[in-house]
Amino acid sequence: MSKFLHVALLSSLLLSGVTSLQAQSTKGLFLGIQYSGSSVSVQSAANDLEFGGGFGLHAGLGLTDAFSVLANFDRSVLTGSNSTDVTLTQYDALLRMHLFPGAGSRLRVFVTGGATARTANSGRDFEGIAPTGGAGAHLSIARMIAVNATALWTFGNLTQASALTTRQDEQFKSTGTRVQAGVSLYLFGR
Repeated sequence: MSKFLHVALLSSLLLSGVTSLQAQSTKGLFLGIQYSGSSVSVQSAANDLEFGGGFGLHAGLGLTDAFSVLANFDRSVLTGSNSTDVTLTQYDALLRMHLFPGAGSRLRVFVTGGATARTANSGRDFEGIAPTGGAGAHLSIARMIAVNATALWTFGNLTQASALTTRQDEQFKSTGTRVQAGVSLYLFGR
């Protein structure tokens, strides 16, 4: 079974079968941790970076029950060409909009978008800032605790760091795919 299927199965188990839940507002300050699975497809590379896993942290502020701002950090280890490990680090600044079914529901579906700063290191360093978008689900499991699953896509260029100090930057078009499964603690309770 592929690693993407493992993450999808884990996410669906987290989001289903919970019976004694209370609705939770998404307003207020929240902090959390997540598992993050990532892959990067580079247009001009012979070998893409295959799926790899890691962990991350997030912090956010629910401005209303519909809108939140979110800062996210995660780091994954991916497999590159010649079975070389590549560390992919990503910093996100995102806006999250809860779409449905509504503020009183335990399960909320959302879309998210913003910008991601990425670095990749395997002896040849790369970096770049690019737009990110995605969707996910948020499930309240207790008064102050929620689990969430998110899929994110980052589109843009990665610049070879050795070229950053010269006039001719070498850039590579890339698409990053990420799945996250995590838990958030909403501080100051509801």
